[in-house]
Amino acid sequence: MGPTRNSSEAGVALIAVLLILALLMGLGAALTTSTTMDIGLRSAFDRTTKGFYAAESGLNRAMGNYRDIFLSFNVPAGSDFNPPPITVGSRTVTYSIRDATTYDALHNPPAITIPPGQLFGGLNSSEYDYIVTSSAVLTTDAEATVNAEFKVGNIPIFQFVAFYKKDLEIAPGANMTLNGRVHTNGDLYLSADNATLVIGDNPPTITTVQVSTQGSIYRGRKRTNTCDSPGTVTVDMLQDKVAPLGNLDPKNFNCSGASRYKATTADLAAWKGSMVDHVESLSVPDPDNGPRGSGIYWNRADLRIVLNLTSTWTPTAPLIGPTQFSIEVQDVSGNADAARTTILRNFMADTAWNTANGSLPGTRSIFYTDVPGPTTGAPNNCNCTDSTATGCTNAVASCYNPTFAGAAVGTTPSADQNNRVYATGRTMTSTTASPAPGSNTDDADYRRGGFYNWREVKWMYLLNVNVRDLLSWNRTKYTANPATALFDPSDRTDGGIVLYLSVQGPSSNAAANNYGVRVFGSATLPFPNMGVDPTGITVASDQAMYVAGNYNSVTKQPAALIGDSINVLSEAYFINATTAAGQFNDKQSTAATAATATATTVNSAFLAGVDDTITDSGTAGYNGGLENYPRFHETWTGVAFNYLGSFVSLGTPLHVTGKWSDQKYSPPTRNWNFDSDFINAANLPPLTPRFVYVQQVLFTEEFK
Repeated sequence: MGPTRNSSEAGVALIAVLLILALLMGLGAALTTSTTMDIGLRSAFDRTTKGFYAAESGLNRAMGNYRDIFLSFNVPAGSDFNPPPITVGSRTVTYSIRDATTYDALHNPPAITIPPGQLFGGLNSSEYDYIVTSSAVLTTDAEATVNAEFKVGNIPIFQFVAFYKKDLEIAPGANMTLNGRVHTNGDLYLSADNATLVIGDNPPTITTVQVSTQGSIYRGRKRTNTCDSPGTVTVDMLQDKVAPLGNLDPKNFNCSGASRYKATTADLAAWKGSMVDHVESLSVPDPDNGPRGSGIYWNRADLRIVLNLTSTWTPTAPLIGPTQFSIEVQDVSGNADAARTTILRNFMADTAWNTANGSLPGTRSIFYTDVPGPTTGAPNNCNCTDSTATGCTNAVASCYNPTFAGAAVGTTPSADQNNRVYATGRTMTSTTASPAPGSNTDDADYRRGGFYNWREVKWMYLLNVNVRDLLSWNRTKYTANPATALFDPSDRTDGGIVLYLSVQGPSSNAAANNYGVRVFGSATLPFPNMGVDPTGITVASDQAMYVAGNYNSVTKQPAALIGDSINVLSEAYFINATTAAGQFNDKQSTAATAATATATTVNSAFLAGVDDTITDSGTAGYNGGLENYPRFHETWTGVAFNYLGSFVSLGTPLHVTGKWSDQKYSPPTRNWNFDSDFINAANLPPLTPRFVYVQQVLFTEEFK
């Protein structure tokens, strides 16, 4: 029989058990409390995190909204600083912004030069400074607040020799040199057919080179999977170690076999920063030159001149002419401005001023190009349609409705009647100093006829404006009496004068039409305030833009030509010493062979649409490359087209559909270069488009 426990031992054991149970119960309670606290902490952290992200989304919304304001040529003001709240999940996010920019006396932001070593180093930018506060509220509790300081920079696009929003191809068939900066938000294709393409500096005015893309850089063509090994492509490196010193050192970008080649990061590193791919996406504006009645250039134009194909006008004394389509000034709403239309027509009819002061004395300073009709039968047999342009007899007066004034068919026209023929003489009106109203010694028919665009396969309605004469006449009138002028010639609201030209008709907004505007006779652009900060002029249109003859080539001013496409006609296209009876057509209109060009100089930034190349489709799918950005219509073989400016394309044309392979032309000798004056913001044309970057420089957060 084993040992037995007394009562004392039993009591001790019981107490021990009770203590252990109490300890376990306390531990369980503590664990329960800990778990509850942990869940609470996790829940609070989760709410705070969600609140933080919601507040941050408000911050991002603010920065994006302000970027878009700048892209539309505006600066935040008024209610922009206190936008309405936004909802992010179950939270209400409020954000506000304040301007921390240091302005000068004219309320201009600081103009900075982007430091070397940064992307686009050396370019000028207008920089604004803002502070944003964004708070996230759940029910009534503010969970998180974030603050940020950010800078918005506006870089003028005309500081690039070429800037494309989509793919850019450069593949000249003759030697070509581009100086300065090239950028595309797409892919870049560099090629040269048995020729040399050089992208380099040009000291002392152009001291750096940068080739940048958001996409990739290819050696070879886009249209076909080929690389032209006989051709040479050279891009300067960002170094100057090889003689002659003072110029950046060139480096060839060679093919790697017969197929197009995509440059690798290691390949591009050899250029030491002058060739950069896959850059951060840039905020680039959409084309804002139309349609008529909208867009920044229309809304802010100093003058809007429209050829209205839906309205007619009968010229009255002192020049009495046939009823024809209306050439008028329109207000910002797109309605005829009666008072300024009267002033415009006074300018058009001012023969005495034209004879004494016009750039082409006796030539109408504003007119429109009519299209011939399919008149058939004796004695004219016109039969001019878009499909039967070759050989049609559009040079007779009765091909047009109303019939052009002129000599009867089969008779010899008088010298005065020949003066009405622009394509075959320098004049459109008589040079008689005091013509009798309505007589044959002057001409109140503000039409000329017959421009056939072989690329579009269409006869074209063109509004023609002598910009030089318009500026000069208007300044004379304004000096004498501002009420008799069309606009203030010294207006600097947008950096200078903005002139908007358009054609209003049934097809104005159609995907393809036969409308365009043409500037001519404007080798000089006269302004009253030339000097260190010249006024400058931008001529914009929602339709195809044509520039005929030398433009801004004498005393160079800040200038831009903006249109749906850019077409260049030489100095010889109109101004021709020959005479022929009854011709009302442009020189190229009645034959499939192009007219012969003469050397022509244009100093102006270009902004227009270019076609997309259809990959691997051969010649038929090629957009012509940068070398065919301006569309040509003449035989330029061995003839120089001298150009100083900037090529900008922000999309494809909206109203022209003809292909590069359909043009009738031969290419010019391309003496092209970047206008280094554009590096100075004072020399930029009015309403120069800008791309926008947003840089965050400070960020703080506050949690509840």
